[in-house]
Amino acid sequence: MTSMMTLNDLPTIDVDFYDPAFVKDPYPVLEKVRDAGRIVRHERLGSYLITSYRDCARAMGQGRLFASDHEQIGKLFGGPPFTAMEGKQHSDFRGIWSRDFMRKRLSDYEGFIREIVTAQTDSVFEQLKAGEVVDVVPRITRPIPTRVIAELMAVPSANVPEFITWTDDMGGIMEGRDDPTARGRELIETGMAATARMNEYVATVIEERRRNPGDDLVSKMVLTEVKMSEAERVAANTQLIFAGNETTSKLMGHCLVALALHPEQKEEIRKDRSLIPQAIEEVHRWTSVKLWNIRFVKAEEAELAGVVLPQGATVMALQGLGNRDPERWDDPSVFDIHRASQSHLGFGVGPHACLGMNLARLEIETVLNRFLDEVPDWEVRDVDYGLNAMIRGPVHLPVSSPAQ
Repeated sequence: MTSMMTLNDLPTIDVDFYDPAFVKDPYPVLEKVRDAGRIVRHERLGSYLITSYRDCARAMGQGRLFASDHEQIGKLFGGPPFTAMEGKQHSDFRGIWSRDFMRKRLSDYEGFIREIVTAQTDSVFEQLKAGEVVDVVPRITRPIPTRVIAELMAVPSANVPEFITWTDDMGGIMEGRDDPTARGRELIETGMAATARMNEYVATVIEERRRNPGDDLVSKMVLTEVKMSEAERVAANTQLIFAGNETTSKLMGHCLVALALHPEQKEEIRKDRSLIPQAIEEVHRWTSVKLWNIRFVKAEEAELAGVVLPQGATVMALQGLGNRDPERWDDPSVFDIHRASQSHLGFGVGPHACLGMNLARLEIETVLNRFLDEVPDWEVRDVDYGLNAMIRGPVHLPVSSPAQ
C-alpha cells in the first residue's frame, strides 16, 4: 500500500509568472515545474501547483471538492457572476443562456458573423496584398469577438471600443493579484475602476430591456424566472462581455500564429477546410489561452496527486501544462493538426466548461477561412504577448504577406 505524501514532503519552486520572458514563452519553465513533481508548492504564493492533465481536470471539474476564486472573480465583475457559483445555483444561471450557445443554434449566427468578419478584414487584406505589415489585434482579433457579443446582446456596435478598453483594464485585476509591487496595485485599481464603468453601462442596458425586452441575451437575463439579485444580474452580463471578448480574441491570435509557424499544415488546411475545427482544438491544446485556473479546497480536505490538501488551500491547476502531458499525448510539444481527437483543458471541464466555446470556434473558423481565401501565405513577426500570463495571447500581432 502506497502512503500519502505529506505537505512537508512536497518539492518547492518560485516561478515569476509575470516575467516578460515567461509570458513570451512559458513552456520551458512549466516543463521544469512538471519535472519537479505532480504537485509542487510555490514558495512565494503559497499555492499548490498541479501539473498533470488528470489532476488538473479533477481540480477544475469537481465543484464538490474545489471552489472557484470567488474573491478575485467578484472583483473582476463587481459582483458574484455565475462562474463563481456551484451546484444548482450555477446550473440555473447557466441555463438562462445555454440554448443560445448550443451547436444547433450557431447556424442562426453564421450570417451576421460572416458580415462582421468581412467588414473587419477587407481593408486589412488590401493592405497585406499591397505588401504592408498590419497589426491584426486592434483590426481583427479584438473587435470581431466584441462586435459579435454586442450583436447578441443587442447593444450598439459604437460601444465596442469602450468594451475593449474596459476588458483590457479588467484583465489587470487577475494580472496584478500576484504582483506585490506598486505596478500590481495600480493594475488592480485601474481594473476595478473599469469594472465599475462596465457595470454602470450594463445596468442602464438592463433597465432599458425591462421597458423594451427583445430576444437578446440581456433580455433573457431580465425576463428569467431564476431568482437573483440585481448585482448578480449585472455581473453576469459584464462577465459575458469580458469572456466573449478577451479569451476568444487571444485564441484567435494564437491560431494565426500557430498556422503561420507551421506552413505545411496551413497549406493542408487551405486545401481541405474540413480540417479547420480540429486545427483550432490543436492550437488550444498546444498553446492554451489560460495557463492556469485558480481553485480552493472547499471540502474539509481533498486528495490530489497523492497529497491530502487542507480546506482553504489554494490550488493552481496548470492547465496549459496539463495540455502537454506526455502521459496523455505522444510528443505533446509538437503541433499536429492530425492528432487523435482527445479532449483538452483549454475550454475547461465539467459544469464550468466555457459556455461560449462553440461560438468562439465559429468566429475563429470564419476568420481562418477568410485568411486562407485572401492571404494564405500570411506570416507573423515580433509577436508581443504582453504581461498577462493567466489569460495569455498576442496583444500585438504584426502580420505580413508577400505582395501579390
